[in-house]
Formats: sequence, structure tokens, C-alpha cells
Amino acid sequence: MCNTKKLVSIIVPAYNVENYIDRCLESILAQTYSEIEILVVDDGSKDNTWNHIESFMKKDERVKGFRRENVGVSATRNFAIEIATGYYLQFVDADDYLRNDAVEIMVNAIESSGASWVNCQYNRIDEADSLLEPFNFTKGIKHTETPEARFKLIRDELLEYFIGFEVWDKLFITSIIKDNHLRFDENCHLGEDLAFNICYGFYASSINCIEDRIYYYLIRENSAMENAKSLEKNFREHLALVKGIEPRFNQVFSGELKDKFYQLFYKLTLHGFWRHNAEEALQLVKEVNDEYYYRYLIESLKHKDEFKDFYCKEKVRLYYRYGLYIDAYVRDDFCEKIYLSIYDIYRKLRKWDTIREWQLS
Repeated sequence: MCNTKKLVSIIVPAYNVENYIDRCLESILAQTYSEIEILVVDDGSKDNTWNHIESFMKKDERVKGFRRENVGVSATRNFAIEIATGYYLQFVDADDYLRNDAVEIMVNAIESSGASWVNCQYNRIDEADSLLEPFNFTKGIKHTETPEARFKLIRDELLEYFIGFEVWDKLFITSIIKDNHLRFDENCHLGEDLAFNICYGFYASSINCIEDRIYYYLIRENSAMENAKSLEKNFREHLALVKGIEPRFNQVFSGELKDKFYQLFYKLTLHGFWRHNAEEALQLVKEVNDEYYYRYLIESLKHKDEFKDFYCKEKVRLYYRYGLYIDAYVRDDFCEKIYLSIYDIYRKLRKWDTIREWQLS
């Protein structure tokens, strides 16, 4: 490890968080790794958030505050990326906080392993600071030197939430972001973190997934993720995510891998139907009536035999037929309907939900 500590830029987007931002910034300033710059961007808050930021700017010169008109978290983060000067880049949400050795652990993890990025475990807490049931991510170093390895990491681990969708449980190398012009998709409002991670993964040679649980994520009742319950909103956002990553995917991958984009499409759009049955998904698809979605759904279903490559055997049949149900009734395909009817008889005999009734899980 280099004896000279490298600067870490910590980006904190802030919007109407007057009740939370003090704890967040105090936890960052208390870090055992002191070579940090804290870029706090007030995204047009209507409360006293900016006053809190100004107070911290006076306390410590490492805190650099910026005040802007409300443009959303993606544009706010993009603004901060442009002015970040650190060798490493980290994101912290203003209502969350860090363990006091979080930055040091992440930096040590990336430097000792030579990885391109780090993923840590995190704690989920409620408004009363009570710990909620945690998620457990995969652990260990994942090597992704080849295009095939990068594609599989994204498809099989990131999209399955074995590696976090979020950006705030990670440490990035700034030059990878800036050299490849990686930014948050400002048209995506729910899956912007996942889209950013996918695109970063296109260029990363390895990721170190550590076991340390060093980030505290607050579950707020009115948070953006809690508001993502609407089927229509969720589906539209995931469709926007897919459309947003495809151009870069086509730049990075070639040959057979380029032809496998449908696998990312299928997984991501199914995320958009999560906890809803195929009939509900069908009615929404008809309402949205998106030609891009239809085109890639048809392309995906042509590869029935390949579904075993990107879904575990327990899920292959159900997940394939979920999409087939949508396709059959959108295109009014008689043969597909008969096929699904026969399969539903099989499921009914075993007292299982039919494809029409089964909720995606």
C-alpha cells in the first residue's frame, strides 16, 4: 500500500434533511481516515438544510457546500462528480451515516486487493435507530478482467442483489468514472444507482466485496424507495434504466456478448413487475404500449434454452412463462395461449397458482 494517503471525495446530496444531516456529516468528519473532501450539495431544499451545511463549513474546511436549484439526486451527484478532486469517490446519502472507520476500511480493501471498486455490507435502521433485518451480500474478490467475466458479474451477481444496487455501499476510483464519462441517468428516478453501477462494472477489472458492515441506511416512511410501490412507476423506471444502459453496453461489448443484451433487459424489466402477477403486468404493458419493450421481449423469448444460463433452475420455467404470458396475450398468439393453458392445468393439479395468478418473487 502507498505510504501517502490518497484523497477520498465524499459526495453528499441533500434535500430537505434538516433533521438528519448533522448526524451524517458528524459521522464523516469523525472518520479515522482524514484525507477526505466532503462535497455537500443542497438540491434546492425548502427547510433549513443549507443553514446546517453552512455551520459545518465553518467548523471544518474539508466540508465544501454548494447550493443549487432543485434538479434531483442524479443531477446533484453529477454536479459533484465534475468538481471532485479525490483519487477515490464515495457517496453518502444525507439521512444516513457511517461507522467511524468506514472510509479507512474501504480504502484499505481497495488498495490491498488492487480492485477497481469495493462493496461493503450495511445496516438497515428505522427512525427510532433500531436495527432491522440486514441483507447479506456476497463476499470475496471477484475478478472481471475479461468482457465475459464483467458481463456475468453484472447479470448473475449485481442484478440478483448479491452485490448492492446502491452506490453508497461502495468505493469507486474517480478516474474510471471521469475517463469513461460515467454519470447518473437524470431521466431515471428509482434505478439510477443500479444503472450507474452496471455501467461502472463495464470497465472494472475486479471488485472486492468485504464483510464489514460499516454503513447505516435509514428506512424513512416517505423515502423515494418506499414510494416505489406503484407497479406502473416501477416498470417505467426499469424500462428507462434498460434503455439508458444499452448504448454504452453496445460500445463496450461485441460479438456474442453484444447479442446477449436481451438477458439484462429481461432481468431488469422483470424487476419492474416485482410482487405482481402476470395478468397485472400484461394490463400495464398494454397501457404503456412501448415498441422497445415488445421488441426485446420477443427477442428474449426466442432464447428459451438460454434462460438456464441466467436464472437458477428453480426459477427458469416460471420466469420464462411469465414473459410468455405477456407476449401471448399482447400478440393474441393462439398457440402460446394453448401451451400456457396446458401448463396451468398441470399447476392446478398440484394446487399451485397458475401463471396468470402467480406473483413474481
